[in-house]
Amino acid sequence: MAKPLMKAIGMGVMASLIGIFAVIMGILAIFFFAIIGALIGAATGFILQYVPVLGPLVVHGFELAGIQKPDLVALGAMLGFVGGFFKGNCSHHQCSQS
Repeated sequence: MAKPLMKAIGMGVMASLIGIFAVIMGILAIFFFAIIGALIGAATGFILQYVPVLGPLVVHGFELAGIQKPDLVALGAMLGFVGGFFKGNCSHHQCSQS
């Protein structure tokens, strides 16, 4: 009688440990995507600073929005971080139909 009970308890403990590990990996993945998004955004902002027509146009757009002397690298990193942090796995079309 005690042997099947101990086996069930052991399986429950293992299942809970696997669940905790999955949650920790999920949280780490969220921050990994946010950091990668920030790096890509910073690189994009850096490149955008040197594009002749598009760079000044983007800077002017941010100035119209109330951001004086915008740093495109910092803004790109911030937007990339936010985009990576709130990344979803379904497109708008898929999510609206369910």
